[in-house]
Amino acid sequence: MSHHCQALIIRCMDFRLTAGLPKLLEKAGYPAGGYDLVSAAGAGKDLLSAEPGEANFLLKQIRLSQKLHDAKEIVVLHHDNCGAYGLADPAEEEAAHKKDLAEIKDLLRANFPGLEVKMYLIRGVKEGNLSLEEIK
Repeated sequence: MSHHCQALIIRCMDFRLTAGLPKLLEKAGYPAGGYDLVSAAGAGKDLLSAEPGEANFLLKQIRLSQKLHDAKEIVVLHHDNCGAYGLADPAEEEAAHKKDLAEIKDLLRANFPGLEVKMYLIRGVKEGNLSLEEIK
């Protein structure tokens, strides 16, 4: 293996994240060029899908990042005002994200015991004032 990266980051494909995300990630310790990036609608939400193909796509990306680039971490980024969740009430949406992120974290730890797993929620998407909160 000749290429190494710190992490595989799974993020939502939402275009509103594109401009501000690199700076947020750098502040969190993930400098540009130091991670593999997967963009998918709803980010890690598909890992909980009843459709095996949806979860398998993301699991394959993680395995490939680990195998080809020696990734040491999996980072899942969800965000507020997410169309994949389709919830109008911000409190209800936040609760859904936190519940799903906890389940995703458990699933990833079970499937990839050698990798560190981190969950984040990006806030301020609707207003264009992004901030990043780690969800433990």
